[in-house]
Amino acid sequence: MNRSIQRLFLVLVGGFALLVGMLGWWQVVHAQDLRDRQGNPQAAEAERLIDRGRIVSADGELLAASRARRVEGRRVYARVYPQRTLAAHVIGYSTSSQGKTGVEAVYDRFLTGSFGAEPLLQRLNLKEKRGANVQLTLDTRVQIAAEQALSGQKGAVVALDPRDGSVLAMASAPTFDLADVVGGRFEQITQAPDSPLINRATASRNAPGSTFKVVTAAAGLESGIYRPDSEFPGGDSYETPGGDIGNFGGRTFGRHDLTDALTNSINTTFAEIGDTLGADRMAEMMTAFGFGTRPAIDLPTGEVIASGRYQDGTIEPNAEQGEDIARLAIGQERLVTTPLQMAMVAAGVANGGVLMQPRLLSRVTDRSGAVVRTGEAVELGQPVSPQTAAELTEMMTDVVRDGTGTQAALVDVGVTVAGKTGTAETDDPALNNAWFIGFAPAENPTVAVAVVIEGTPGQGGSVAAPVAADVMRAALEAQ
Repeated sequence: MNRSIQRLFLVLVGGFALLVGMLGWWQVVHAQDLRDRQGNPQAAEAERLIDRGRIVSADGELLAASRARRVEGRRVYARVYPQRTLAAHVIGYSTSSQGKTGVEAVYDRFLTGSFGAEPLLQRLNLKEKRGANVQLTLDTRVQIAAEQALSGQKGAVVALDPRDGSVLAMASAPTFDLADVVGGRFEQITQAPDSPLINRATASRNAPGSTFKVVTAAAGLESGIYRPDSEFPGGDSYETPGGDIGNFGGRTFGRHDLTDALTNSINTTFAEIGDTLGADRMAEMMTAFGFGTRPAIDLPTGEVIASGRYQDGTIEPNAEQGEDIARLAIGQERLVTTPLQMAMVAAGVANGGVLMQPRLLSRVTDRSGAVVRTGEAVELGQPVSPQTAAELTEMMTDVVRDGTGTQAALVDVGVTVAGKTGTAETDDPALNNAWFIGFAPAENPTVAVAVVIEGTPGQGGSVAAPVAADVMRAALEAQ
């Protein structure tokens, strides 16, 4: 009899322990996952009671806030976005029905006040839950210039401070109205043409065209095989196993040096350089600039993709033996990039060869004004030496002064611009993806940009370069 009671006791104790363990697992370990599950009514109700923190720009403009109102005797809050479409992809949205995106998602813990000692006081109902404020590096003056320059065109712009990786502007077109999301008109946005919810600055896949020649030139100079004055015989085509490579518009060039080749974007020269360097050197330089890995910017993982060689939606090694390195060297051969990645290339050259991690956070402050967290400058590496960076800068300055990028010049304000154009073919032979990357002032850069205009009959020099000029001018004026 005693043995039976003992067994029953052990079974009850075991069952109780299992119950405690399961409750602990769901209420402690996976509590956040349950709260964050889209459509969770308890989470939605809890969110309504939180005075969510503000999101503000570097120049002090309010980008997101919470508005209080009384419902059945309780004070509840709703998210408002006073700038509506401005930087919508970066700010993101926070709703009970659609979840969270952008900065709203990445810094949700701070915006909801779920940090530090306050959560305990809030759980004990001794303190109202009030979120911290998040200040971004985005400058609305630069952001407005970028979005206005893109108006009516499909594409994206990224502007960085090359010295510390701060994102000054990140624009994607077409865009959407954050007020429509919180106002219950999300379905209309999803049905709009050209996928306005996609952040083309961080998640579009387009061949970079000749802007990639900056990476090829960097690999050539770093190898020691080439110098800015290295000479080439010229011609109108370069033979490869994948088919001959010609120059844009079928142009023929006589004897010239590497600087001339970049200035006039000579495909045949860079195809030859690619073959000479080989897969290993090209892969090494691409990796050093960040190709092949997702940029570690403070946006949700699903909103930022890696740049590199894609096959059936899967990224492959940056370069492999047996592939068409000549085509890779001119920005083709299944190579696709985001504007963010190409802005990082420009910024790395502008910063004396040192590549900085792109970042959106300036600082987080609680409601008393105390700084809770600051955005730190992070050095990712040094793709090229200071000497190579200086040589590339001079070569890219020639592109804007005398070559394909003259429409990016800021002569009217006395600023020297360094840059590179690109024009990549699309499935429609009448339309291109037009690119420009660059930085200013060339002598002491404080802004680096990348621009892509998708599906345009124009070229990088005529379509993307003027957009870059507007953005760089705005950034310099805002300093």
